[in-house]
Amino acid sequence: MMEIHFNPKQGIWAEDDETTEKLRKNCFGKPKGKKVWLEIEEALYLITFQNASCWIGKNQMGFNDLASYFAKKDRRLFIKYNAYRDWRDRGLVIRRLDDYKATKKKIRWKNYPAEPLKVKKLNAVAHWYPDSLFSVLDDDELGKRLFDDHWFGQFGIYKQDRGGLLKLSFLETIFLSKHFGMRVVNVETGKGIKPKQILIQVQKEREYTGRLYDIYEDWRLKGYVVKTGFKFGSHFRIYFPGASPNKGDKWIHSRHVLHVFPKEEKLLISEWARAVRVAHGVKKTFLLSVPDLEEKDYVDYPSDFVAYRRKKIGQNWIRETTDDKPRYLLVNVSEDEHIGGVELASILTKAEKMGLNVLLSITDRETSITYYVLNKIRLPGSSYEYYEIEWMKP
Repeated sequence: MMEIHFNPKQGIWAEDDETTEKLRKNCFGKPKGKKVWLEIEEALYLITFQNASCWIGKNQMGFNDLASYFAKKDRRLFIKYNAYRDWRDRGLVIRRLDDYKATKKKIRWKNYPAEPLKVKKLNAVAHWYPDSLFSVLDDDELGKRLFDDHWFGQFGIYKQDRGGLLKLSFLETIFLSKHFGMRVVNVETGKGIKPKQILIQVQKEREYTGRLYDIYEDWRLKGYVVKTGFKFGSHFRIYFPGASPNKGDKWIHSRHVLHVFPKEEKLLISEWARAVRVAHGVKKTFLLSVPDLEEKDYVDYPSDFVAYRRKKIGQNWIRETTDDKPRYLLVNVSEDEHIGGVELASILTKAEKMGLNVLLSITDRETSITYYVLNKIRLPGSSYEYYEIEWMKP
C-alpha cells in the first residue's frame, strides 16, 4: 500500500522507497531529494483509486478530510480534480501547467482555400420589406442566375423546382447592394435605400447585426457560399468555393457551420456545447468567430494542466511521459459555468504562445467528461480569427 503524508504548512508528500518509486515511474508529483511532493488532485486520486493512505501525524485522512484544507482557497477544486481523474483513468499523464516550460515551437494551423469572388455589376432592383428583413428580386432570369451561379438567396421554393422570385436575406441584400451595385427600394416609402441604411435599420432589431455582416462579407468575398445555419443552432452554414445548389439531382450538403460569438456575450457551457454537438451530430465541422477583439480585451483565463496522449513506437502505442512534449493546454470547466468569446480567444492565444493545442474538458452533472479540441484556422486575406472546434475521445 502506498503511504502519503500531509502537513498544512508543508504540503503533501511521500517518503518511503516503495511509494516514491511507484510515483516516479507513473509521473506523479515532483521528486525533491528522497521525497516526492504531490499536488492536491494527485493526492486525492491516489487515495481514491490507488489505495493510498494519507496521514496527518498519526491520524489517517479520507478524501473530504484532505480536500477541505484546499477547497477554501480553490473554489473550483472538485472540477479540477474531476478533469485530472478522468485523464488519469484513461492511462494518460497530466501535469500542472506550472511544471511546464513553454517552447517556441509553432502550432501548424489549418489553412482554408480562397477563390476571390468575381463581382459583376447588376442592373437590377430589389424591393426591401423592412419589417420582414427580406428583399425580393422579381426579375426571374437574373434571380435564377444569381442563385445558380453564386447561390445568393432562395429562388422559388426551397428544394422544390417551382416558383420564381429571388428572396434575399438582409445580409445578402446589403452585400449585393454594396458590392454588385444592386439598387434597393423600400416598399413602404417607394424610395431607394442604401446598404448602410439597411444595416442601421436591422441593428435596431438585432444587436450584433454589424458583426454578423462583417463575417458574412469576409467569407463571401473569399469565394465561399454562406447560408443560414438556423437548423443547426448556428448563424451560418459554409460551403467551400465552387458550391452550387444545382449540381445534378443531388442536393449539396454543407460540411461546416459557423457561429459568431460577440466578445461581450457569455453562454452557459451547456448551451455552447449543445450547438457544437448538433453540428457534429450531422457530420459538420463547427467553426467559431470572435470579431472585434483588441489587445486590451484578452484575459488570463484559468488553465491548470498540460496533457499528454500516446505515441507510436514500432507497432506499439505507448503513453507519453513528462520526457515528451505535452499535446494540450487542458482547460477544465463544468456544464453550469459561463464562458464568453473573449475567454475562448484568450485561451487559444495563450496556448499558441506555448506551442500547444487547446483541449476543453467539460464536467457534466454526472461527473462525466466531454472533450473538445480547439484549433485556429487561417482564411487567406482575412483580418479575423476563426477556430475549429471538434469533439475528441482520448
